[in-house]
Amino acid sequence: MVSLFEGGALTRDPQLALLAGYEALLRRCAQMLAAARSDDWPALLEHESAYVDAVEHLGRVEAGLTLDATEQERKAELLERILEHDFEVRERLLARRDELGRLIAGVERGHAARRAYRRQLPPVLPDDGAEFIPGTP
Repeated sequence: MVSLFEGGALTRDPQLALLAGYEALLRRCAQMLAAARSDDWPALLEHESAYVDAVEHLGRVEAGLTLDATEQERKAELLERILEHDFEVRERLLARRDELGRLIAGVERGHAARRAYRRQLPPVLPDDGAEFIPGTP
């Protein structure tokens, strides 16, 4: 069996191919983190889509494979780093969500204020040039 993972790792050993897949997943996760750190949300979404595809692919590749102790340790190291990156990405996404929520709330308050002031404005003068006199209908 020959496997090819992102990054060009070509191998006949499925265990090595699996580890190469986790390394590629870590690189993808690092790209996601870099995008989140630079507030490049469109790039983050693009990387996240590819990340999900890679995770699904790894799940299929890993089914039925047995890793020796060294391979298991390497996989655990990679997963730990992936989870660290994922945690920071999630924290940044939550902060962004909160920021957007505050912005939306500000816009909604502005709309409410404009509606309130609009109700308090005097009626529009008729086109016939009549003068508005306060207290008259």
